[in-house]
Amino acid sequence: MIDQPPAIEIHLPTLTGPQYAIYQIDEQDARCVDVEGSPRSAKSWGIGFWIWKLVYKYPGIQVFYCRYKDDDLVTLRDVWGKVSVYFPSYLQPQWNSSDQSWDFPNQSRVLLSSLRVSEGATAAAIHGKYKGKTIAVVIIEEAQEVPHANYMGLKERLSQSKTPAGEPFPYPLKIVLVHNSVDEDHWIAKEEFPLGSDDETCSKPGHLHLRADLYSNGANLGPNVLAGYEQDYPADHPLRRTVIEGKRGVTLLGDPVYRHSFKRPLHVAKDRIRIEKYYPLLEGWDFGQQKPAVVWAQYIRHLAAFRILGAVKGSEVFLELFAPKVLEIRHRLFGDPGNLNSRYEIRSWCDPTGAIGNQGMQHTAVQHLHDLGIPAQPAKSQSGRDGNDPEVRDKAIQTLGGYMHRFAVDGKQAFQLSPTCFEVELKDGVWQEKESNLMVAAFEVGYIWSKGALSDAHPNIRKPQKGTRFDDLMNALEYIVTGEQIPAAPSVQMLAQATAQYQTEPERAILRQQVEASRLLRQQQKDRDPSDRRFGSRVGRRGML
Repeated sequence: MIDQPPAIEIHLPTLTGPQYAIYQIDEQDARCVDVEGSPRSAKSWGIGFWIWKLVYKYPGIQVFYCRYKDDDLVTLRDVWGKVSVYFPSYLQPQWNSSDQSWDFPNQSRVLLSSLRVSEGATAAAIHGKYKGKTIAVVIIEEAQEVPHANYMGLKERLSQSKTPAGEPFPYPLKIVLVHNSVDEDHWIAKEEFPLGSDDETCSKPGHLHLRADLYSNGANLGPNVLAGYEQDYPADHPLRRTVIEGKRGVTLLGDPVYRHSFKRPLHVAKDRIRIEKYYPLLEGWDFGQQKPAVVWAQYIRHLAAFRILGAVKGSEVFLELFAPKVLEIRHRLFGDPGNLNSRYEIRSWCDPTGAIGNQGMQHTAVQHLHDLGIPAQPAKSQSGRDGNDPEVRDKAIQTLGGYMHRFAVDGKQAFQLSPTCFEVELKDGVWQEKESNLMVAAFEVGYIWSKGALSDAHPNIRKPQKGTRFDDLMNALEYIVTGEQIPAAPSVQMLAQATAQYQTEPERAILRQQVEASRLLRQQQKDRDPSDRRFGSRVGRRGML
């Protein structure tokens, strides 16, 4: 056995609360630890001090300290350099250029490495940077950048049980993820470190979640820095949870599609918008097992007003299961379309690819919706062009943006959004459902322009980013605009025709309801004495007529 070194007195700076929790990770039972929080919350400094504790508390320990990309290792070196100044020279390690490691006097070693391999490498080669290594502690900085497969591969390397001399030693076996707050659909949040209802405690056995908010590092940042953050991210800002509170939520940073058009105070209704029963309920469907989505809207033609009434966002669920759940929510929000008192017309528009059978189903997605009584039609422009065509999608975006800048005929905002989106997920055969402001967040910051170069075929058209948490919802909305052919700017003649139709249609509807109610009442009051049947249809209670 290695002899324990004499106690060393080190004068560290005052640690923040989260830093102190990090400093004690090796004393916790959890094998997997998630250190998550705001930028500027000094998480990485806490990790740096903890590494120094590890190398001297557990002589001969092998620590794997990594980031995903080679170019980002410079940031780890920077943090290491700033933390190292708190330790005397006789404890400092030597840099081993051949093994890319800091080698300490007591045979402890901190290996510095990236994880990404060349683009042309095979799937099996993604583990090449750490394959064959025997490690006690793995620390992944900026872990949100790392593929899940790398995390699983690194966990397999937690196996050091002997010193470099071959003597048994009880090393702590830990894998620690260090990162800024992630979105709730990231693999860290969904699969490895799911949180309970308190938004703090990891519900998975053997896993520990530590959160660091901006205020925890306030003493180091100073009041002016905190005040600046408060100004940039007020209470209703969708990024406040992640940037200031260090909690999970919207994290996408880019150029929002509706940045210059959508304003929460103007366009988000305080309460749920009710259906206008004299206009059809417009329903948009975007398919896909990973992130299916549905949006409900109405275009109030005589007011030139566009209203989004609600939305549903699925996660990892097949259409066969998702569609009936959507129908349940629709019925809950708007009532039965066939009911006399809540009767309304439904017009459903969907992703055109749903008509050609590429949704992993035995028949097409459109056919499946038809089987459920959903009259879905592939969204196409007036000229017959596909709703996914860049020009067609851009026109839908420009149309929506135009309504955000105008007033309706009644003087109210022409564009209004109901704040409620239902996020649904099927877990162990049971539906999990929660209301969120995901649609609002999509308009504010989530639906962003792609950073890719413009297409040669469409040099003046920007394309929204695909593969995000928000694009499915927004595509479903765009299919409504395209399929329903919502006018970008209705003419005076169009408004006049719509007004005339609206003024007469409610009266007609009321008359139809009165006639139907009268007919039903007569039918209910009709005497059906069984004894009259033997006399034929002209027999009443008073005898033969």
